[in-house]
Amino acid sequence: MSKPIMSWSKCKIEIGKTGASDAMAASLTDIGIIKDKSTTLAAEDGESLTAKATGGVVVAEEEGEPVITLTTRVIEPTYALETLLTGAVVGGTDNDELTVKSNVVSDDFSVKLTPKNIGAIGIKARRTHVSFRPGHSEEEGHFVDLTFKILACDDGELYKKYRVKAADWPTVQAGG
Repeated sequence: MSKPIMSWSKCKIEIGKTGASDAMAASLTDIGIIKDKSTTLAAEDGESLTAKATGGVVVAEEEGEPVITLTTRVIEPTYALETLLTGAVVGGTDNDELTVKSNVVSDDFSVKLTPKNIGAIGIKARRTHVSFRPGHSEEEGHFVDLTFKILACDDGELYKKYRVKAADWPTVQAGG
């Protein structure tokens, strides 16, 4: 048995507005500096339906599709990231101010998660709903928590897994 190539440690996340007919974004933008050990891909149970006969005997059960979410924390997010996601406007005399009118992301976004190890498994989702939650603390500085809820595309696809190649992250060496 060969040694597995692990999808752990450092990763990068890129996003872009989902294209027409739920196409993967034509261009992807790196979200920035990700806080150490803050990125997770998790599944929550989908809706379950249970039919019971008299006496509480279960006669049928059906489980719905799990909800898959990718969560991460971006350290000191750029104005460009906030503008891309929320439509905030950069201004001021030196483009040093950001006018925020909403923290709601209204568009669907494609997301690509690329682990650092060449040959490891990455995730690409063509269509996600993004939650944007800004914050600030003395310990962590300015940050934003991003949650990408993977949505089914019109053709039924949720996401793709792919093997990371050197071209996906050219500054990383094979084997980590």
